[in-house]
Amino acid sequence: MELTVSRSYSDYLVVTDMAILRVERRSDEERRQASMIVLVVGGVVGPLLAALVQWLGLPGGPARLYLRPSGTPELHEMRDVLTCWAADAPAELIAHPHWPRVEPHRPVTFYPRSLIESVELLAWGGMLLTLRREAAREVRLSLPLWGRERVRHHLRSAGYTLVETKAA
Repeated sequence: MELTVSRSYSDYLVVTDMAILRVERRSDEERRQASMIVLVVGGVVGPLLAALVQWLGLPGGPARLYLRPSGTPELHEMRDVLTCWAADAPAELIAHPHWPRVEPHRPVTFYPRSLIESVELLAWGGMLLTLRREAAREVRLSLPLWGRERVRHHLRSAGYTLVETKAA
């Protein structure tokens, strides 16, 4: 299985031939605490201290634990958007050498290919998924500019419907 991983400040974007995944790196609370350090300390030391704290981690705690009535299905069996803990992701992903190393309590959201109508790479970074469903059809994911070409190449080679923007 081929994985293309793009790392941004708050999450990883993982593209496979069967799904697009968002793996959270930092919770909203952890990002808020880091920005508070920059604000309080300020100057040159504030951003350096915040970067150190981000690297070491801060107590922000995981989100609430919701037990699933059954195990997480394999990637090829997924038919709808699914969120689980990183520890509960399918074994074929976790064992992959390119799988991002995150704490087991980080949420992973799966957008199966069968549900993705089209993918648009936005001009100033980011990705817009249009899903085949009535509610919440558009999902915006972070995609930094430095990971854009690798992701675009994987999307094209996997056969996703890629919508090109004029400014891209």
